[in-house]
Amino acid sequence: MRLNYAGIVPLSTVDWRGKAATTIFFRGCPLRCTYCQNHPYLHGLNPVDLDFVKDQIKKSKPFVSAVVFSGGEPLMQDAIVPLAEFVREVGLAIGIHTNGCYPGMANELVKRKLVDKFFIDIKAPPDNPKLYGKVTGYGEYEAVKKTPEQITASLIDTLEIVDSCGMELELRTTLIRDFIGSREEIASIAAWISENIKNKEVTYVLQQGIPEYSLRESLRETQVLEREELYELGRVAKNYLNDVRIRTKENGEEIIFDSM
Repeated sequence: MRLNYAGIVPLSTVDWRGKAATTIFFRGCPLRCTYCQNHPYLHGLNPVDLDFVKDQIKKSKPFVSAVVFSGGEPLMQDAIVPLAEFVREVGLAIGIHTNGCYPGMANELVKRKLVDKFFIDIKAPPDNPKLYGKVTGYGEYEAVKKTPEQITASLIDTLEIVDSCGMELELRTTLIRDFIGSREEIASIAAWISENIKNKEVTYVLQQGIPEYSLRESLRETQVLEREELYELGRVAKNYLNDVRIRTKENGEEIIFDSM
């Protein structure tokens, strides 16, 4: 079996906080989020044999406790199942970064006990398909075939699957000034999570988007949201959720302790 391979980080401490991990990047994604920093991975083919990736994992195994599948969108690829089986066989934990568009594959991995933690992007309020479509490039990029309603429905299905099994879950929203991440939008996302996710200890992270690397050129001159601005938005989310964090280049990950 072959997979559409983008690359590997043999040792990462940022893709699964608290663990040393090997991160495998897959090519391909059904979305075109306009702020995406990994846009070189969104398209193109680089098929490699599964054994090649297994060998890369074996080389890193003495130094890591986990493997993270990222992209692109890893759940697009059927090869993720046998690859996860291999990771489980060699005794490493498995994390998945996903946009939530493939609930069927998420369910398959959960049923087979081939994942330990999901990291799921919530790009806008799930009950606002129009805004979700804007963020994910619907109508702007021909590659986005799913409608905003289909995208948000798949996301909600994926969240229900993960939430129902009590698995460790991190939800994240990337913020770009004047594009996504106003106080009202963050409050709406956090309120939706509070109302729809049974796991009240779910982690919600506000990520500092870096506009200069965006897929859309018009965003690249946008001023980065400062750490203090993200902190205040984190306090907004803290009104609804127990575990809220921000991630910035300046200070790394910070836990929000007080609400607004």
